[in-house]
Amino acid sequence: MEEFEQVYRRNAGKVYRYLLAQGCPAHDAEDIVQDTFVKALVHIDAFRGECELSVWLCRIAKNTWLSHLKKKKRESGELTADHPAPRDESWEWLDLIERLDEPGRTVFRQRALGGCAYAELAVQYGKSESWARVTYHRARQKLRQMLPGEEDKT
Repeated sequence: MEEFEQVYRRNAGKVYRYLLAQGCPAHDAEDIVQDTFVKALVHIDAFRGECELSVWLCRIAKNTWLSHLKKKKRESGELTADHPAPRDESWEWLDLIERLDEPGRTVFRQRALGGCAYAELAVQYGKSESWARVTYHRARQKLRQMLPGEEDKT
């Protein structure tokens, strides 16, 4: 259990910031972070190690938040001011990010949404810190090109 506490301390802030970046209200994000770690502990055997643990936790958090929104919508018939819909542009960005090729997609996600340091990314991929910077920069450029009305500006 001590190991799990360390995992929580290292990753709870990343998961919380990720939820806020997706438009989740702060008061909901706190609860969802807790639920995320409970689910992670229960389903730790599902973690295959194909990505960083923080990325897996953010996926759990995203799914937990979406479930939370669906439940609220079912209960009230619509989303309330206390539980607004995710910002449309956040979801558009996530869709664009998903269209990036690997490793740019994962590097961009971990750096921009998870706050992962270039040094961490370099270690994870067994590459140099410069490689991580260039990969992130190229992914960011590609995202800009994918924005509506931006394709003529390249």
